Amino acid sequence: MTIPKRLSKAMDSLTVNHEWGGVNEMPEEILAPNDWRLQEIMKFRKGLKLREPRRIKEAEWRIKQYFHKHNINNPFAQAYILRKIGTKQATILKITGLSKPEYYRHVGVLFRNTGYYGQLRITDVEVVLTQEKLYDLLEETHEKNFG
Repeated sequence: MTIPKRLSKAMDSLTVNHEWGGVNEMPEEILAPNDWRLQEIMKFRKGLKLREPRRIKEAEWRIKQYFHKHNINNPFAQAYILRKIGTKQATILKITGLSKPEYYRHVGVLFRNTGYYGQLRITDVEVVLTQEKLYDLLEETHEKNFG
């Protein structure tokens, strides 16, 4: 996604004119409601919010395609890989189609004492999954023998 030119100009204007406050200050705190820069920022935020459901569906589809491409069709193996990279449980269940009891019985038990619970959102999972060394994850998955 590219940043709209007017939004970029608005943000640059805040920096050049030294109108930007501290790191924790929001634009709505320093700009008047009718300021064109604030209107551009708010328009961009609204667009992001409207696109979010579509981004989530697309990320879910691409993750499923990734598994299909690498011939990882077993939902327990998929769940193991997703859990291994730090995916949220709700996301794992949604992508794999597993129920909570199935997940806990076959995958969750393997991570019971790790003390780490995944926090990745689905849009982040896709990026992490494509960056991981898949063959290392697959080797560990085959050792677990999900069958």
